[in-house]
Amino acid sequence: MADVQTIENVACGFCGLGCDDLTVEVEGRQVRAKAPVCPEAARLLRRLDTADPVARVAGETASETEAADAARQILAAARAPLIGGLGVDMAGAGAAVDLAIRFGGVLDHYASEGLFRNYAAAQRTGWLSTTLAEVRNRCDLLLVVGDDPSATWGRLFERFFPATPLFAGANRRVVFLGGAPGEKARGQLAGAQVVHHATEDPVAALEALGTLVSGRRPPGESFGGIGAEALAALAEDLRNAHYAVVTWNAAERADGDFVAARATALVDRLNVTTRAGVFPLGGRDNLIGVNQLLLWRLGYPLRTAVRGQASTHDGTLFATEAALADADVLVWISAFRPEPPPAFAGKIIALAHPETIFDKEPDVLIPVGTPGVDHAGTVFRMDSIVSLPLGALRVATLPSVAEAVRRIAEG
Repeated sequence: MADVQTIENVACGFCGLGCDDLTVEVEGRQVRAKAPVCPEAARLLRRLDTADPVARVAGETASETEAADAARQILAAARAPLIGGLGVDMAGAGAAVDLAIRFGGVLDHYASEGLFRNYAAAQRTGWLSTTLAEVRNRCDLLLVVGDDPSATWGRLFERFFPATPLFAGANRRVVFLGGAPGEKARGQLAGAQVVHHATEDPVAALEALGTLVSGRRPPGESFGGIGAEALAALAEDLRNAHYAVVTWNAAERADGDFVAARATALVDRLNVTTRAGVFPLGGRDNLIGVNQLLLWRLGYPLRTAVRGQASTHDGTLFATEAALADADVLVWISAFRPEPPPAFAGKIIALAHPETIFDKEPDVLIPVGTPGVDHAGTVFRMDSIVSLPLGALRVATLPSVAEAVRRIAEG
């Protein structure tokens, strides 16, 4: 029986929150997470000591070399590849860009919708964003717009509100503008004053708040279903806060771009007399890191096409769903979790998490290891300023995405 090794201060690269205080037990090739850990990270970190899957070509077992050769042949004959998914660490993202430069193709992350809804606001006016460290240590009033985000980011409020912040006082307040906080959120916010204003139209409520913060009274008695007096009191609290922060998840709402725009305008008005910042939520499966890497390498963010050694960006035309309409080959890359590819009639090359369930058998399947479990790597936190090193927790038997792509491109 293998000895049990306990590893502390493990960084998690799954949701973008960047928790770096996990404890895991490794027994042989089994990996088990211990508290503190959210259920999602515990599930994705858990690895059993079972035989790893093998590569397949046209549904038949193949060696990694045979699979790489088959993928290369498909890409060499492709007219318009889409390199999607992109749930990879920084080395894998760099390899994906190299693949696009070699064979051409559109590059997009499967979770980029929220990012581009936020871009719509940032591109028009810019915004005053903050960081996780600033929220933890300075924020005394947090305005949460939309549904309770702790359903997606299990330790969010625990990370936002530590027991002993460096600068914020004891009277910290959290206002939910939208859905009610769940039991998990209330438990993590036990030391804070929690207020809930129910609304299905936070855009209208945010717009009214911005007007009230500016010292003007908007016409009407209710905004988004919230009474004018309640919003006036909230506006006064925001003006009196030492460091207010507005946070939202643009990916969860079709009006996420309008939420981002109104939140940005509200923070701009608050900064005339006090300090405030926006903290957009996101970053699943290193979305922020992949986007950063494309900016460094190509000068454009995600949703960029590389064709004939030139790059072209279009946030609408090169979104995954739209790009699939013109693509003849889909290269699907998802190493952090078993995220399946979207429906696609053309050829599929999958560099995938070994537990992925496919609706359609890929033409080429190369199972890959998970960053932070099977191999070391680097990811970016959702606030885009901190990169986190992920360590290997067990001996790898599957290649990393970077290794798999290198075999395809260099053969």
